[in-house]
This record gives sequence, C-alpha cells and structure tokens, in this order.
Amino acid sequence: MAEHGQAPGTGQPKGRPDRAADRRAEAGAATPPGSRPGAAGDPPSRRAEPGRPRDHATGGHDTAAGDANEHPGSLRSRPERYLVAPTGWATLTAPGRPGATDPAADGQHLIEALQRNPDLRVLRVIRSTEPQPTGVPVYRPFPAVAVVEATPEQASVLAARPEFHVDIDHPLTQDEQLPPEANTPGTGTLDDAVPIRFQVHDDRGEPVPDAVVLVHGGRYPVVARTGADGTAELTIPAGTLDAVRGVYVRPRADLWSTVIERPQLSGTEPNTVVCRRLDTTPGERHGDAWARRAMGFDRLPPTYRGHGVRIAVIGPGVDAGRLDAAEGIMGGIDVVGQDDKSWDQDMVGRATHHVALILGHDGDQLVGLAPESEVHVCRVLPGGRLSDLIEALDYCIAQEVDVIDLGAYAGGAAGLVAYKLEEARQAGILCVAAAGDTGGPVMFPGTVPATLTVGAVGQLGTSPPESLHVSQLCGVPTPEGFFAARFSCAGPEVDLCAPGVGIVSAVAPDGRAALDGTGIAATHVAALAALILAHHPDFRYGYGMRGPARVHRLAQLIRGSCRPLLGADPYRCGAGMPDAVVAVGLVPQWAGSPEAAFPPAPAGYGYPSAQTAAAVRAAGLLVPETDE
Repeated sequence: MAEHGQAPGTGQPKGRPDRAADRRAEAGAATPPGSRPGAAGDPPSRRAEPGRPRDHATGGHDTAAGDANEHPGSLRSRPERYLVAPTGWATLTAPGRPGATDPAADGQHLIEALQRNPDLRVLRVIRSTEPQPTGVPVYRPFPAVAVVEATPEQASVLAARPEFHVDIDHPLTQDEQLPPEANTPGTGTLDDAVPIRFQVHDDRGEPVPDAVVLVHGGRYPVVARTGADGTAELTIPAGTLDAVRGVYVRPRADLWSTVIERPQLSGTEPNTVVCRRLDTTPGERHGDAWARRAMGFDRLPPTYRGHGVRIAVIGPGVDAGRLDAAEGIMGGIDVVGQDDKSWDQDMVGRATHHVALILGHDGDQLVGLAPESEVHVCRVLPGGRLSDLIEALDYCIAQEVDVIDLGAYAGGAAGLVAYKLEEARQAGILCVAAAGDTGGPVMFPGTVPATLTVGAVGQLGTSPPESLHVSQLCGVPTPEGFFAARFSCAGPEVDLCAPGVGIVSAVAPDGRAALDGTGIAATHVAALAALILAHHPDFRYGYGMRGPARVHRLAQLIRGSCRPLLGADPYRCGAGMPDAVVAVGLVPQWAGSPEAAFPPAPAGYGYPSAQTAAAVRAAGLLVPETDE
C-alpha cells in the first residue's frame, strides 16, 4: 500500500478528489472526415454495435507496414493500442496559480491534435474529469485519455513530445492453470497425423460431456472437448505416442480434474479417463471448507455477515440468475461491451465462481463469506484492456464502493492506471489485487503501491491426488500442510496470501467447480475486508469517514492479522495468511510476541495430521512420522 497521502511516482501529498456522478467514457470531438465508426466523437450508442467487436480493425487508415502491397481482405497484423493523455496530470497545482492550466482544455487540444493526424486512429476517449474544490491546493483531475491505434514507431514519436504522456494499452487477462509441463516443447512432425480417442466418465461410470481434454508433449498441446457421450477425438503427429508427457481432463462442473503423467496411450482403442465427483472426497463435504478453516471464517459469530459494505468484483462478469443470493448483486457495468446490462452474463462459464464465494448459494449449500454485502460487477474480461480498467475504476469511485476485488491483470504497467488506483484510494476504496497466475514476477496492477496484493496457497489433503490442484505445490509445505502455489507470481510486492488452490464454488449455468488462481485468493481477502468494515469497532468510530486514512487502517488490520507460514517463500506468501477472528477485532492483534498475536491454536494445529503426512510423502517430501 502507498504511504498515507502520496501519489504513485510523485512522493507528494494528494488531496481527495471529488467523486463523479457518472464517469463513463464519452466521445471527445466530432469525427473528422474519413474516419471510421467507433472513433472519438461517436455517440455512446454507436460505440458497441450489435454483433460487431468494438475494436474491429477493417477499413480506415492503414497503420501496418506493407499494407499497400497486401491483397484486399487478406489477413494482416493488427496495430498496437496506446493510452495518450496530456502531461502534468500527476502534479500539484492550485486555482489561480500562474502556469496552472485547465485539464479539460488540455484534453480537448490533445484529442484534436490526434484526430488531425491521418496516420492515427482514435478508438475512443475516456473522460473522468470533475471540478475540484476551489481555494485549496489540489491534484489535477484525471485527464481525458485517448485510446489510439498506432505503430510502435508512431507511438515513440508521440512519447518524445513533451505535451503527451503515452502508455501501452496492455490486454487484461486471468490465466487458467495447466499442468507444469503443458508448455514444454518436444519432438515430432506436423506432416502426418493420427487420431486418438478418449472416453471420459465419472466414478459412477456415467459419461462426462463438455469436458476439456488436453494432451501435451511432442508438438503439443492439443485440445478437444467431449461430446454428449463423453468421447473426444484429438489428432497428434504420427509416431509420437511415446512423446506424450501427460493428459489433463477438466470437467465443466461437479467433478475434480484429472492429470495422468506419462500415459500409455492406445492409437486404436478409446483411452478411458475417470474423474471423481466433488462430493466423494474423503473427509470433505465441500471443497471450500479448508479455506474457511485456514482463514478462520468458521470461527466468526454467525451475525458477522458484512451487512451494507459495497464490494466491486472486476473480472469476467457473473450469471446473476445462477445465484439464489442474487439480491445481493446491486448493479454493474460491461466495460468491454459498453453496456450497462450485459455484465450479468457469464461469458466464460466460471466467472460466477468469485461472486458466489462472497454471497453464497443456498441451492448448493455454499455459505458466502460476506453474504450480506452489496456486490457490483464490472466486466472487463474477456477482451478487456487497461483502458477498460480505467473505466471500471471510474465506476467504482462513482458508486462509492468500499472494496475492489481485482482479479484481472496485465503483463505491463501504465502510469495512468496507477494514478487512477491512487485516486480510488484517496476516495476511500481498498483495492485487493491478484498477484498473477503466470508463476513469474508480480503482474500489474499488483505492483502498484495503492493495492493490497495477494498470492495463492493451497493445502495438502484437500483434493484427490490425481487432480491438477496437487501439482500446484511449490516448495516445502508447512506442518499444517499449507504450500505456496506454483502458479502464484512472486516478488516483494506480495503483501499476503490466501486460499487459491482447489476452491469449490458455484459456476454457470449450474453445478460447482474446483478452481485455482490468485484472483480467488484476492476474493477471500476482499470478503474479509468487508467483514472488517462492517464489524470492527475502528470503523464505527475513528475511521468512519471515507478517505486514504480509512484505507490505510483497513490494510493495516488485514496485514496485522496474518499468521506467517513457516518455511514458505515470503515472495509468494508475503506476511502470511490472515486470521479473520483477529482481523475483525475479536482477538487482540500482535503485541510483541506471536503468542499474543493470535488465538490459541486448535489441538494438533502445529503438527501434520496422518492424512496430511501421507499426502506429503506421496509428493516425494520427507516428514517425520507422527505418534499414534
């Protein structure tokens, strides 16, 4: 988290900006002659034409090298996208001060200059400026931002001019976990290929339709989906069956995934794969029970339900009709489609998972972590970019949400987005960001000081040994069986960790699924933040007013409640895993010794159970024998 009252990259104090009543993107100026539909100046109704993607690249000015020599209609490289804004947007100024300029005028001059350039295409303009209080020094309002298509050379020319600030408009993503060797190159040829068949059924012998079958090794991966009879056929290079390193089967719902390493495949007979049902795991009625116990949600009073706290979930959307607790979903926005209604459609089938963790679903007997909170949904996936994240953050500021659950991330940074996150912090919003699921350095915006960045952990013995979740183990588990997730991004920016491996929740259009991801870990922390705001005494008295001090105290309480994970990588786990009972103020926080920091541990908490010890040994790790 950034220090109190500082803006990213400036080290200077920043005042609280006014909240906008409506901060949707709007057109900046009349469309110049010859420009295409969708450029700046189009009315909002034209920005998302039915049946047509917003970033359709046909027609208009050519921006790719060699376009003049291409045949009409032939496939060509798409141009890059950039965020362009007037400079000086992160500086301190004062009304009437010599040299102070009008941000709206600056933005308008910038848009006009860009539109006069025949080599650039202005896709849209994001405006979120509002009048600031008069008579006191304030930070300039957020500038008008033009989303521009250009070549890297043209963007370099713009960035070299002192009046322009240029960021790459990186795509947003939320990665799906694959087996560790799925992307390992191998041998083989693409000249000749043979089909291989798979038959997928559950542990009751029933066929599993709509399951993804991934074969990796050789010139792979190759993917297919099972039909109604549970069969799938894939085509692989001839003579390379022995080069296959693994088979991964991911059912759509109600079943655990299955990973088979070094499979003995048949090229003539169907290869049968069995997936266990979620409700047949020994000792676990619901797969998310371990996560509740790990963070102490199960030890909270039943009246702690986060009543009235507003959580914004920024990600792929939600199937509102899927949840029995849909009345807790107060509204949303589809930034990618520029639509106020389509946010309640689950575009990926599993986006409902995060919202269901917060609100719960009585039909599946899954109890939400903060079931009386008010959830707003901002859809930025699939297909969203950092420019869409700016609009989503504008919506959150306008709606006065309290906590942002940000599960989407990008591979590159943008100063404009970092400044918008700081603006949200100044408005009293805690942004809980996923560290990322690539296994590399922390992804943006988890690197921004204004965010609380969360890594993912799992626990041995909570999923079947043949499932993908077991292969996510990284390093040596703690005595309780907790381990850092292999996919969780690492770095000094990680503040803490939370359950994010094998977490069961509702998915669309029906059923449940066990999923992995740092976005799921961030959802657990966002729900905990809602409980703190609703029930911790500090927010009924000293920190009731919205502002950066409120956010700082909230993050301080969450970090202060963390129980360190012994032996775990601090770059993946940060300060450790929060304890909900400590965080909401029912137990005093750390006061000089670990014993004073946390409630007495349950019997046997510091020693592995027989089941955990067996799972550790099965993973090839040596642990001491436990006394019977």
